[in-house]
Amino acid sequence: MDLKNKKAIVIGMGVSGISSAELLKSKGARVYVSEAAAADRFSAITRELSAKGIFAESGKHTKEFFEGAEIVIPSPGVDLRTEQMKDLIPPGAKIIGEIELGYIFCESPIIAVTGTNGKSTTVELIGHILKSSAVDAFVCGNIGIPFTRVVGSMTANSVAVIEVSSFQLETIDRFRPKIALLLNVTDDHYDRHAGLEEYKKEKFKIFMNQDSSDWAIIHTDLEGDPLVKDLKSNVIFYGHSRAAEDKRPAANIVNKPDPDHEVLNSGDIPLKGKHNIDNMICSIAASRLMGLADKEIFSAIKTFKTLDHRFETIGSFSGIQYIDDSKATNIDATRVALDSLLRPVVLIAGGRDKGGDYRQILSSVKEHVKLIVVIGEAKEKIRDAFGPFVNVIACGNMAEAVKAASENARQDEIVLLSPMCSSFDMFSGYKERGDVFRREVLSLYGAKN
Repeated sequence: MDLKNKKAIVIGMGVSGISSAELLKSKGARVYVSEAAAADRFSAITRELSAKGIFAESGKHTKEFFEGAEIVIPSPGVDLRTEQMKDLIPPGAKIIGEIELGYIFCESPIIAVTGTNGKSTTVELIGHILKSSAVDAFVCGNIGIPFTRVVGSMTANSVAVIEVSSFQLETIDRFRPKIALLLNVTDDHYDRHAGLEEYKKEKFKIFMNQDSSDWAIIHTDLEGDPLVKDLKSNVIFYGHSRAAEDKRPAANIVNKPDPDHEVLNSGDIPLKGKHNIDNMICSIAASRLMGLADKEIFSAIKTFKTLDHRFETIGSFSGIQYIDDSKATNIDATRVALDSLLRPVVLIAGGRDKGGDYRQILSSVKEHVKLIVVIGEAKEKIRDAFGPFVNVIACGNMAEAVKAASENARQDEIVLLSPMCSSFDMFSGYKERGDVFRREVLSLYGAKN
């Protein structure tokens, strides 16, 4: 894409917006960045952008600022279907997202990962495996490092391992990963998507530009989905629940290795929970497709450090185990966490509701949970869903929630933070929420981190 002297509008001053603006500027575009949030929050960023020759406005989106734009790069959180966006964006402007912009200038093969849950763990694990085998791998995307920030450092010998959200897939055009992974599709983001089918179609867009030289790795739960039949790429289905008698080659690649292959013992796997076994299996499949041998793949898995706030054990105090699963920002993620536990659970849940039906995991709650402590904007909705079946206590903040959970848990039981909601009613993100949970647990017992 020739960007020289073209007017490009970036919507949003988040990390992906700033890196997009800087990449556009480096390619000769006339760059404008517009942010609707309060101007005082972005005054320093606005000054920094201006010093680089990038025009910026904050506190509002103005029609005049958008006039004449030939290229528009919306941040993933921007819903282009609103009347405001339709009115602001000039007719004929090319709309692409940050992921597509990075792809235009990417020389490296791409491994892209999407799904409702498990994306971050999977991209980090694939990146760790590749780096352990001396591959020049860049882990980026929705995980927090913008693709556009690192694409300039990549070469044809590098590999981009990208976490891609459904919001980012809305604005792709030619984005084509060599290997694309779809981990799962469950209820989420109904504050943005009309329903499960629309949400699933956005996820399947990760495969739309692939051809017969590319690979799609898809969880077996989606094997019978009609959208799979339209794929032009080679398809591997994976999942630890796949029947052992399945003899198809695609299954053999993942589930039934040759007897001469290396063996990875369960005790050597740092990832805990059935859901993480699936994340490991698809990471192995992607690594094999990149030409790595099982010996080096398995050796790397043994040294992988699990990510913070993802089913992470903080410690055991007075015989009670405390688990931080703050990254469980949707209902199904909490179901998976609960189904991975064998002891009674005191569940801390709540936050900003995302539009799902909490009762879809009622069977898991009834089987595993003795008490729910609810916080945040969604606490009444969660109480209404589960109150008839399990005791529910409402608290005003995380400190109160941890105290209530600890007082009601007994020896050999588990206190699990697994919110089912986004964190933005009380925290800056799931990381801060998990950090506050950890701090309150340690403070309660006078323990050190």
